[in-house]
Amino acid sequence: MIKQFGQSLFIFSILGIMILILLSNWTNIQKSFRKPELIVSKVTLQNECTIISEAFIVVHVKSKRFAHFSNDLARLKLHEGDLIRLAISPKYPNFIYSGESYKAKKEITITANCDVDPRMKSIFNSMRDQFN
Repeated sequence: MIKQFGQSLFIFSILGIMILILLSNWTNIQKSFRKPELIVSKVTLQNECTIISEAFIVVHVKSKRFAHFSNDLARLKLHEGDLIRLAISPKYPNFIYSGESYKAKKEITITANCDVDPRMKSIFNSMRDQFN
């Protein structure tokens, strides 16, 4: 009888812990099951390059659609969380810029840095974080 009570108490304890975990993460669980919201992403360019801001575009990685910057601002309609990246406008075929990808939000600022290749900068930052 005592052994059976102990087993029941153990099972109820485990169930209680599972319920607490579910309740504390309920918002994240709901987000993972809903469709991403269709948004107009307002992308602000922080240009640290010597070329004009109008030479850059923001590209939706999946569809390859893009938007031009005007006064360091571009708008692109896509789903929240889709990947976007900075690139050079097709108007300037002699230039190359390889930017890293970012998850789209309603408002996001992307920095154009031409001193160091952004991918190399990302690799160096990851290495620094790993070994510090």
